[in-house]
Amino acid sequence: MPVKNHGETTDTRLIEKALMEHAQLKWIVTQDKELVHVAASLEPLIPRFLSNRKNEVVRMREALTVQDFETVRTVAHGMKDAGGSYGFDRITEIAAAVEQAAKTDDALTIECHLPALSSYLAQVKVVCD
Repeated sequence: MPVKNHGETTDTRLIEKALMEHAQLKWIVTQDKELVHVAASLEPLIPRFLSNRKNEVVRMREALTVQDFETVRTVAHGMKDAGGSYGFDRITEIAAAVEQAAKTDDALTIECHLPALSSYLAQVKVVCD
């Protein structure tokens, strides 16, 4: 039988502690994925860079509605390269997954990745070094 401590069982306290630690770790990982360090020389280019990526997500969504997988693939490929050039690794990762899915006409996978890409672009924080 679990030991009682101030009206709560030890098991309950351990579970609560584990859940809090998990939530904190998840927050740290999320924050790391949303924080991008770029060279100070790129700072004036970042707003337009992010705006262009958002427009590309819209373009891919429109292409997907008409099953134009070649356009999705081409746009995702360009986004993958651009993300890497500017140091936005998460953009590169998601765009690579979209590109692969477009090669096999996998609309469902693309539909799963585009909201993640939109969310990332809306939340990413840039630090210029």
